Amino acid sequence: PGARTPATAENMTTCAKAIDAHEEKTGDDATTSLKVMLCGQLPPIEKMDGTLSKLQACEHLAMSSNVIEKINGIKALTNLKVLSLSRNQIKKLDGIEDCGRTLEQLWISYNLLEKLTKIESLVNLEVLYISNNKLGSWPEILRLKELPKLNELLLEGNPIQEQYQARGDYRQNVLARLTNVSKLDGTPINSEERRAARDYMVAQQMLSRFGNVEAAFKKIDLDGDGFLSKLEMESALRNLGFPYEEDELEAFFNSMDVNNNGKIEYLELVHKFDMAVPDGKTDARG
Repeated sequence: PGARTPATAENMTTCAKAIDAHEEKTGDDATTSLKVMLCGQLPPIEKMDGTLSKLQACEHLAMSSNVIEKINGIKALTNLKVLSLSRNQIKKLDGIEDCGRTLEQLWISYNLLEKLTKIESLVNLEVLYISNNKLGSWPEILRLKELPKLNELLLEGNPIQEQYQARGDYRQNVLARLTNVSKLDGTPINSEERRAARDYMVAQQMLSRFGNVEAAFKKIDLDGDGFLSKLEMESALRNLGFPYEEDELEAFFNSMDVNNNGKIEYLELVHKFDMAVPDGKTDARG
């Protein structure tokens, strides 16, 4: 007596039943509701289906804490701004493109995502909560650069965060790559942190490419005069994949030009690398 019936495909809660339960609980007509809560159903929802198409007025659809595996049934939700699918079993973002023009926030933490294919379709996305998934490579994270309005990202709990957090340079790596994000894992990003992150990545890339500061200096010094001009630094930075704007290049160059003579000397570059790569993470001098 009182034993709970195990959830099976036959007795899972359907979207239709969940919508009925929402209407009964709230007294609202789901077809005109701006916010529809279908989270944590018992038994859980297994499939998003065409029944969701009746929620055409919905701006915030919450379906977290179920056992959903695929994103489906949202093409008719032309007003959808916030979609909550956290704590499900979603492995791919296929189907998310159906709300690509309207979605502003996607909450999809605690799922099984290894790739972010289709994320680039969310051209108006501002907030992405994607913590505690299985994201483990920078190419997947770099897909987020295609989201012009993205400003808040929750990424902690993914393999890539855990790996780089252990190294001590997680935030630097994210901020240098995703220059549009203004809040990472709940912490706002200020201009000084972003500048330091970019300096760190420039130093890391140069050392990775050339081995040490002396070799880097010689490669960048194209005319062999023993100094680095602004033009030579700009060329080196662009070759490393850091296309600085003019004002950013000016600030970066001036931060190295300690004696203000308009050119970078070898010891000034060494000092910059020592400042950018602290705690002996890299043997800057070679």
